[in-house]
Amino acid sequence: MIVDGIDMLPGAAEYPRNQWYVIAWSHEVEVGKMLARECCDDPVLLYRDDTGRPIALFNRCPHRGMMLTSATGRIVDNTVQCGYHGIRFDGRGKCVEVPSGGTCPTKMCVRSYPLIEKWKWLWIWMGDPALADEALIPDHRYLGLEDSEMFSEPGLRLEVKANYLLPLENLVDATHITFLHHGLIDSGNVATHPYKVVVDGSRLSSVRVFENETLPPMLRAAMGIKGERVNRTLTLTAFSNNLCEIRQNFEEIDIPGAQPARLNLIVSVTPCHATLTQHFALFCGSFENRHPGRFEDLRNLLMEDVVVIEEIQLLFNRLGRERAPEVSVAADDVNIRARRSIAAMILRERELSASAGQASAV
Repeated sequence: MIVDGIDMLPGAAEYPRNQWYVIAWSHEVEVGKMLARECCDDPVLLYRDDTGRPIALFNRCPHRGMMLTSATGRIVDNTVQCGYHGIRFDGRGKCVEVPSGGTCPTKMCVRSYPLIEKWKWLWIWMGDPALADEALIPDHRYLGLEDSEMFSEPGLRLEVKANYLLPLENLVDATHITFLHHGLIDSGNVATHPYKVVVDGSRLSSVRVFENETLPPMLRAAMGIKGERVNRTLTLTAFSNNLCEIRQNFEEIDIPGAQPARLNLIVSVTPCHATLTQHFALFCGSFENRHPGRFEDLRNLLMEDVVVIEEIQLLFNRLGRERAPEVSVAADDVNIRARRSIAAMILRERELSASAGQASAV
């Protein structure tokens, strides 16, 4: 699918760089230790300085091309020291020492990325630093992550060997739940249930309302339900291209006086490169979820998606786009809208880049 000249075919879709992406859980990045990650084709190095401030740098020494996170690389006095020739870079990516002598060449520097610690995530901006607007990060209060009446905790990190658009669309596609997840999170009623599409700024949602619904054991456990039946609203939302939320607002029918409750499954979508995506997934709810198997259940559920998505990517790679056509149906409405929204972001990037190039040439 080509949208305004942008390739948005799942399996090969482009992604915007002028965007925030979750690069790590906060607890993964420690003072004095380096962590290697990827985002939008860039190798990224993460660490904290002595004050606890998180820093993100391009993970390649410009001297002879060694990764700064190699086994012999280390943190020295709040700087990153390359393990090949000992050249050091500060948190801005500026070279501060060449041990073999001489001045630091002007070009001896590495890129520094805007990085924001919000809730218990580290969000990185991969594009033009001048455009890094914190307001573009998905609203954490809306998600419940910055709401004092909601309970949340870090969850899982998963890698998906596929183009980011495949897992993104999977997460906001309710119709696969009935068939792929074998009754784990529905009673066979989601795929055929009527829904409405809601557009709110960068949020695209499908909303389904169920009355007097019987839920399967796994879903009852995750939602802390004591009875079996609920009235439930299921909302699946894509936030631009970097995060999805599966929101369940429900009220127990079998328990007299039961108060309305809410449970969100929140999953970030971070493109590492063309065919590798990273997820950071968690639960956030109006109640404290003490179900002991919650993380194991979540991993098992998401892995059912991962296995299928990776199979789709492998087959796409083997067949190529000419032999792997895509045909959409009415229920794909939210995903098609999301593709157009993402394509518009990429197109704006190209236009800005072209304008900057013309200005510099004058």
